[in-house]
Amino acid sequence: MNVLNKNHVSRIRLTVFSLFMAVVLFACSITAQIPPTTPSPVPVIPDTGGGPSTTVVPIPVASYQDPDGLFSVVLPKNWNATQDQGYGLLIDPDNSIKVYVLSVPGDDAEQGVKTAWAVVDPSFALKSAQVEKPPVEGVEQEAKITYQTDDPQRSVSAIGRLVQGRIYAILTDGAADAVARRDSQLTIIETGYDIEAVKKLDLTGVAPKPFDAQLQAELEAYIAEAMPLADIPGTAVAVVQNGQIVYEKGFGVRELGKPDPVTPETRMMTGSTGKTLTTMMMATVVDDGKMTWDTPAQQIYPDFAVADPQLSKQITMRNLVCACTGVPRRDADLFFNSSHLTAKDIVDSLKTFTFFTAFGEAFQYSNQMVATGGYLAARAATGGDGDLYNDYVTQMKQRVFDPIGMANTGFSFDDVQASGNYAMPHGLNLNGEYVPLPLSVEEPVIPVAPAGAHWTTLHDMARFLLTQINHGVSPDGTRVVSAANLEETWKPQVMITAQSSYGLGWVVDQYGGLRLIHHDGATLGFSAEIAFLPEAKLGIVVMTNARYASNFDLAVRFRLLELVFGQPVTHDAQFKYQPKQFTAVSVPPLVDLDPAEVEPFLGTFHNDALGDITFRLQDGKLLLDAGEFVSELRAMGGGHYIMFDSVLVGLPIDLRLDEGGQPTAILLFPPNYTFTKSE
Repeated sequence: MNVLNKNHVSRIRLTVFSLFMAVVLFACSITAQIPPTTPSPVPVIPDTGGGPSTTVVPIPVASYQDPDGLFSVVLPKNWNATQDQGYGLLIDPDNSIKVYVLSVPGDDAEQGVKTAWAVVDPSFALKSAQVEKPPVEGVEQEAKITYQTDDPQRSVSAIGRLVQGRIYAILTDGAADAVARRDSQLTIIETGYDIEAVKKLDLTGVAPKPFDAQLQAELEAYIAEAMPLADIPGTAVAVVQNGQIVYEKGFGVRELGKPDPVTPETRMMTGSTGKTLTTMMMATVVDDGKMTWDTPAQQIYPDFAVADPQLSKQITMRNLVCACTGVPRRDADLFFNSSHLTAKDIVDSLKTFTFFTAFGEAFQYSNQMVATGGYLAARAATGGDGDLYNDYVTQMKQRVFDPIGMANTGFSFDDVQASGNYAMPHGLNLNGEYVPLPLSVEEPVIPVAPAGAHWTTLHDMARFLLTQINHGVSPDGTRVVSAANLEETWKPQVMITAQSSYGLGWVVDQYGGLRLIHHDGATLGFSAEIAFLPEAKLGIVVMTNARYASNFDLAVRFRLLELVFGQPVTHDAQFKYQPKQFTAVSVPPLVDLDPAEVEPFLGTFHNDALGDITFRLQDGKLLLDAGEFVSELRAMGGGHYIMFDSVLVGLPIDLRLDEGGQPTAILLFPPNYTFTKSE
């Protein structure tokens, strides 16, 4: 939910603050999985009225064309482009962000960015705050730069790519809040910068090789090399091909410091990959005629509402799981309220959610929206008014798990522990070290179960993957869901990058021009990846008992594709550049805690959405007590603090006096939460 993740792209403007959001609870690190190279057409499944489709057609999108034909740039929805002297100017719908795109001669990416700024604005004199130079396939050198500004409400960044003696630049200058709200649209620009001189991989018409013993040995050798680089405790990998599970194997241990090995039957959580299970269940309810994808949510659950009364009437079951409504992530609500949240609370909470962007305009990922989709589909299936959570669990078992033969998949923590074969979650501290965590740290996912609270095994997920590739038929030959409604979940709904779109619980992507369907996931101590090429009848599942391990999962997926299509090792360089996502961006320097500075902030603070938190000094440490968890805060200077431990390690919080001199605590967890001191 790596994904994104997943997250979501690891661009330079991500500091430790937004990095936390990129890989947090059931992270959908989707855009982090798309290297910022040149785009290929986004594959779309034509609406044929049902039945398998093998046609790949591009989504119609507007683009900016360089007058000299050197490059083109995909325009996000509702953006405008104009041509000025020596550059193109892209402007967002609110006129809050300017993105300059241009090409200048040069042989150094960082220096070329300076040259590009001089073309756009000869007076530009901001100093760089951070420079990153990640390896990028097809590009000789890339520089990602974020700049220091005197105005905290301004965000300035740049990207330069060196190709054959020219620097291709993307210069971004905008209001910080607008940049945060339109992050996914900026990703489309960055991934949609198509340099004419860069050769594109084209595998259309190429059949994959059989995943035989030789290729298996090569993949195992790669896994053995990659695991210690990313400090992975344990992982399990399955490959399906031509209607069969051709490979299943566990690597490493279930818990650091203990010898029990990971096997294909070891239970783990898979985070947001569970969204794909939920939308399959929803498709079966559509099959039964108890709802359609376009049934208004209020028709099934009259109390459903979002902050906009008109949209409350319009939002359909499709919209709940398409990541296209404009409702942003609100995962902090789960961490701070998990001890008392119910499924009904999750549905009702949407009434308070504001919209980051216009309806249908941009990719905005919300676990609460997907959870609501799963709960309401279960309500439609039963036709009653029973408990939303219990009805969802029952419908998943009856409609998905049992027909597919997923005997070890469910939601019960007690059943997992009773099985005796389960992995422990592992989290990172600020020193970048993995440590085992108790299973209880995963309990905040329970209220949003349809979005990613599933426990499963590698073998069960391989059976599920075969059912997808078989267009709804289980490995035993049982028709679980119609091909038409299953494939509806594969249809693009909103663009994520220039190459990929979000469907209904799936990412619709491409590899070398071939249609690729996938989703990653992460919880507080697990990560996972599920991906398949429908036309090639090839797929992979990767499950890992470590948080922030999506880069590893993705590297294994890419290595499989490289092997079966006879491609050279290319993605590995990007993996080795940052094998662990959390450590990819350095933590700001910490300073000694000043007790006098924090004295005004000791006591209880309140936020309407997250409830009460308390700050206290204990043994010379500043502690934040949220009830559900306690975390030590380390000082970064200037009123900036960061959670040093607990399940929210890396989450920043500012302690400030407001304009009236009253103490406030601002949790920098977009959309950001302000706590005021209680009387």
